[in-house]
Amino acid sequence: VIANMAENNMLPSIYFIFSRRGCDLAVKNLSNYCLVSSSEQNLIRDNLNRFSKANAEAIRDGIHVDALLRGIAAHHAGVLPAWKELIEKLFQDGLVKVVFATETLSAGINMPARSTVISTLSKRSDNGHRQLLSSEFLQMAGRAGRRGLDNQGYVVTVQSRFEGAREAGHLALSSSEPLVSHFTPSYGM
Repeated sequence: VIANMAENNMLPSIYFIFSRRGCDLAVKNLSNYCLVSSSEQNLIRDNLNRFSKANAEAIRDGIHVDALLRGIAAHHAGVLPAWKELIEKLFQDGLVKVVFATETLSAGINMPARSTVISTLSKRSDNGHRQLLSSEFLQMAGRAGRRGLDNQGYVVTVQSRFEGAREAGHLALSSSEPLVSHFTPSYGM
């Protein structure tokens, strides 16, 4: 998916995966990909060096540092806030090309993306697996397209044997449910 998006000038992208482990695994699975030029890599390295001097305890393991230097990152609740702030800054500067994130990123963080990828149209809930609500789908899809930079944004859904174009079309064309906020700021944020 990422290779096709890079070829079609659809980056930077937020790739939504509904688990922290899934986000970290996606970063690991792209260990052979570099999405940045050597000059962009040098800028990332400079930012990372400044960051490490001020926040040495917030540096993630080597896999994530290496991925960051290749323009790839994970952003989820299991990541320390200082590291998330670095990811957000580098993404805003156009140096991180793909961020694997849980759906909480779709609410309120300024990370303008040309495209979004929604890895699945269903998610685990308290009552088992369920299809995304149209408001959840639209919240994530709405992150595609950078104001003042893109004439249009792109939303990519990943087809599985259980979900495909019909389900994505239904979600995209449905009116959204009333918004009920469950956002609760905590120390970890």
